[in-house]
Formats: sequence, structure tokens, C-alpha cells
Amino acid sequence: MAILTKPAEGELEAFADAFDASLRPLHASEGIEAGTVNTSYSLLLGPTKTRYFLRIYEEQETSGAEAEAALLLHLAEAGVATPCPVRARDGALVRTIARKPGVLFPWVDGDMLCQRAVRPEDARAVGAALARVHLAGPAPGSSLGPGRFGPPDLVLRCDRVARSNDSAAKVLASSLRAAVESVAARRRELPSGLVHGDLFRDNVLWNEGRIAALLDFESAHHGPFAYDVAVTVLSWAYGDRLVPEIARAIVDGYRTVRELEEREREALFDETVLATLRFTITRITDEAIRVGKKWQRFVERREAVERLGPAGLREVFGL
Repeated sequence: MAILTKPAEGELEAFADAFDASLRPLHASEGIEAGTVNTSYSLLLGPTKTRYFLRIYEEQETSGAEAEAALLLHLAEAGVATPCPVRARDGALVRTIARKPGVLFPWVDGDMLCQRAVRPEDARAVGAALARVHLAGPAPGSSLGPGRFGPPDLVLRCDRVARSNDSAAKVLASSLRAAVESVAARRRELPSGLVHGDLFRDNVLWNEGRIAALLDFESAHHGPFAYDVAVTVLSWAYGDRLVPEIARAIVDGYRTVRELEEREREALFDETVLATLRFTITRITDEAIRVGKKWQRFVERREAVERLGPAGLREVFGL
């Protein structure tokens, strides 16, 4: 976790000057040591010294930042709990800062839940929030790509696993590739649309027991809703083991907003296995997200899911 871009004070002031008078002048700025992809800053703006959040995109070009900002604006207007980007005086959602795209958001107070703190009522709220994202869909006039972690991408990453300096991981390259190809061959046409892709615990802020904000839609893409449910369940309901009451609460909460079709229920086993493969392969190949996240833990998740089998997993999910 690092502050990858450090704008000069004059650059931050020029950024703030592009917004309404209520956001000027800039009083203070502080880099936030959080995240693995983008740079984050806390800014105190305007006569009341109101706190705002600045995201500087490190990997996306302006067009990608604009697409994400438009999506967040659309989701906020649709009632999804996500911060709404602040428009500059010229109407733009994205401004250049330090030669990179930057987006300003209202500051949202909240905390992330640790694994042990997650209660069934929290899990139900997460499931319902995910369903609202699915129902809201993409921003009008936008197009969504297939994302970065589909089966073809994971197969390519297996080539990197085969070249890994981690000898224990290296020997798994062929079996991981075969497992991804096997699941991909069994995948069927499912209800699809906008999926978050990364609704992990560190992407949800809580305030007084309620969801304050869903964060990090950078991996949002077009995909099966069932896969997004599987990713979310594995992220929230699995610590040292799968916790059935948390897994079921996520699915129950989701179903209060959007019901799962029978074909989705039948596909959840394969989609969950695919999610465990994604977690394993990306933890091996992405140095930035390996800190404190040993890939062996995700092998154990796949083994646990496969021991349950399709019928056992449906029972855990309450389906």
C-alpha cells in the first residue's frame, strides 16, 4: 500500500479551483496509505473546511476514469449506497492532476468490518446491496467489458504461475489451468449484467451498523450475477472455514431484492469453484495483493467447496 503519486501543493490547489466556490480554497491535504492500485488523498476544502476524498487513477486512462465516474453517478442516482462524484464547474467528473486522471468524492465516514465482526444481519445487508447493483445495471449509453478475471484471462495467468519463483505454486500451473478450462467448458448462459466483481469486506464502509458506502467499482464488468454472488460469499463467509450462517444470510439478503433463477442456483457450484480459482491464481501472480494473503488459503477454499459438492453447497446457501 503506497501513495504512488504526490501532487505538488500548487497542483492540488489548481485541482480544487476547478470546482464550485463552496469547495475553494484548499486548506489541507493528506495522502492516505490505503489501496493497492490507485492513490488516495484527503482534502479539506471550502470555507467550512469540509473533508473530501480524491482518487488519482494510476492505471486507468482518462476514458476509463470517466466510465467509472459515470457508473458511480448512475448507481448513486439509482439508490445504491456509493459516493457520487463531484462535478467541476465545467460539468466534468474527471480532472487531470499530476498528469493523471483524478475524481473528487464527498468524504464518507465509516469503518470496515473484520472477519470475526461480521454478523448475519450484516451479511444480509451486503447481499441486498449487491442485488441493488445488479438491478441498477450499467450507466445509460455505456458498454461494459468482460472484466479482468474471466476464464481466458485466468488461463493466461497460469503461464505466469508456471514461471513463478514460488516453487510450490509453480508445480500447480498445469492443474490450475486444467481446472479453469474444465469449469469454463461447463459454464452456461446465465442472467448477466453489471457485476461489482470485488465486493470484499474492505470495499464496504459501515456506520452505526448500516452500510455507508460500497467502494471500488474499478473491476465492475459484464458478467453472470451468480458469479458475483459467489465472489461475495467467499469474501465474507470464509475465514478459517466456511461459515454457513453468513453464507446463507448473504444469499437470503440478495433474494429479498432479486430472486435467483433455478438455472443460477444450479450454476452456483461451478461459479463458486471458478471464484476460488480466480483468488488462487491472482494471489500467485499479483505481487501488490499478496501481502498477508497467502495463496494456499484459497486452495483450501476450493477444496472445501469441492468437498461440499453441488448439493451440499446449495444447502449451505439455503437453496
